[in-house]
Amino acid sequence: MALNAAGIIFYIFIAVVTSATAFFVKREKNSIYTDRPLLAMLVLELFLPAALRINTGNDYQTYIDHFHDANVGNYVVTEWGFNALSKAVYGFLAGEWFPVLFAIFAFFTVLFFVKALYMSEAPFFQSFVLFMLFGLYFRSMNTMRYYMALAFCITALMYGMKKCYIRALVLILIAALFHKTALLVLVMYPVCMIRWNKFYYIALGALGISGLIFRAQYMDLFIKLYPSYVNEPELVAEGGGISLVNIARIVFTLGLAAAALLWKRENIKKSGAKDDVKKGFMLHDEVSVYIQMNIAALVLCTCFSFTPFSSRISYYLITTQVMLIPMLLKEKNINLKAVKTAVYAAAMLYFAVFLYRAFGDTTKLLPYHTLLSCDLSEFIKYTNLL
Repeated sequence: MALNAAGIIFYIFIAVVTSATAFFVKREKNSIYTDRPLLAMLVLELFLPAALRINTGNDYQTYIDHFHDANVGNYVVTEWGFNALSKAVYGFLAGEWFPVLFAIFAFFTVLFFVKALYMSEAPFFQSFVLFMLFGLYFRSMNTMRYYMALAFCITALMYGMKKCYIRALVLILIAALFHKTALLVLVMYPVCMIRWNKFYYIALGALGISGLIFRAQYMDLFIKLYPSYVNEPELVAEGGGISLVNIARIVFTLGLAAAALLWKRENIKKSGAKDDVKKGFMLHDEVSVYIQMNIAALVLCTCFSFTPFSSRISYYLITTQVMLIPMLLKEKNINLKAVKTAVYAAAMLYFAVFLYRAFGDTTKLLPYHTLLSCDLSEFIKYTNLL
């Protein structure tokens, strides 16, 4: 029990220390030279615990096996980029030094998540706090090639909204070299970046209904597109079915967005600017994109929950909640301290539940083990060298 408590305290410590660093990131016009050292420190603080872990995560040994199989040329379900990187690193180091590969994935994952948060117009500190409280950082220690692809795709979304389409495309294609599901954002992101009218909502509703009616046909199609998912251990652990937690987060976020829109409209009415009442339903472009992404995710999580990888696909959409919620709370019409307090209290409760579930067999993010306290015999146990 002491070890369990120590792991929880350590994860809370990481969240507090990194959030304290994020607090000093100003992201103002003349703050770039002070922000850069802080961002570098933030990346380092996130990188070290992830890079120095051992046997932490439900698929840690699975990844070691994947590294080995890719290196020796055995059949492996992972993508070309993953396999090529494994072979290159093991070849360069003349041995199966798997901690180096875990460190590489950890570095690029935290680097691009931090970059995406910094590129967003959402308040950086509040977005980062939600990033930690929603467990995104800690979850990246599981299914790490997916979370690295996710980090690349969220950064690509930021580039896309800044109309840097080539950079966005390159990042998505790199992500797809490590997880094929990243290719789906080539459709999802552009659609969500268009301001929707009634036609889009009708089409989305029709798509959702078709998912409920033609479950078997959709499942056959998905398996044909990605047959390796049938026998993928990571996916079996994750399982299919409706994710009530994800749905609750989406409903909560969309409810907050609806309240923000209505409050803004009421404030415009009170100001007497009748011509601007219609504009009360128009928020910042970035906010509109995030709202539409969460609406699409709600359809995915409810109508396509039968697919064993719907949760992963939905995270390409709902990860934007960490930017959307602070942007909604930043609106001038939401100055009620009670609302903000309730939102962050709910996020902390979510984090507490996440830490409790981190001991489960399908997660295994706790207890946390580190290479720093691992003797040589313990290290060799996880290798395929002997």
